[in-house]
Amino acid sequence: MAPHGFSWIEKPLLAGMARPNSREDLGWLRDQNVQIIITLTEDPIRRDWIDDAGLLAVHVPVDDMTAPTQEQLDQCVSAIRKATERQMGVVVHCAAGRGRTGTILAAYLVASQGLPADHAILKIRESRPGSIETEDQEEAIVTFARRMQLQKAHCV
Repeated sequence: MAPHGFSWIEKPLLAGMARPNSREDLGWLRDQNVQIIITLTEDPIRRDWIDDAGLLAVHVPVDDMTAPTQEQLDQCVSAIRKATERQMGVVVHCAAGRGRTGTILAAYLVASQGLPADHAILKIRESRPGSIETEDQEEAIVTFARRMQLQKAHCV
């Protein structure tokens, strides 16, 4: 059975979820060909659970109910991009899988699909209701999108 709050954003390469609660949750992810788990909670997932499931872990701690910094968005989006280029499945999670997770997922859509921030936010909220919980999280995505546009303009 799927772990709490699990849903695909881009099957089979990107998903979001709430914090895994058991070794079985991680085993289920591995059975879905998820190979990398990005943890946004302050505390990482138990190392023995990660190892037993054969997953790679990326821990980017973001305080609950806050927005990731631009550097944290860059770090997570870069990790997702590298993984998906190698056809490796990635799941992103925080505690409930909404605020911090939704912010990272929307930033990835901005970077990978060139979506405007409001479209990326809407797309994540449609697939993961309740996502991107605070104005600061929305603003982080808007700022991220603005930075992506500036980078693209400088590369032309």
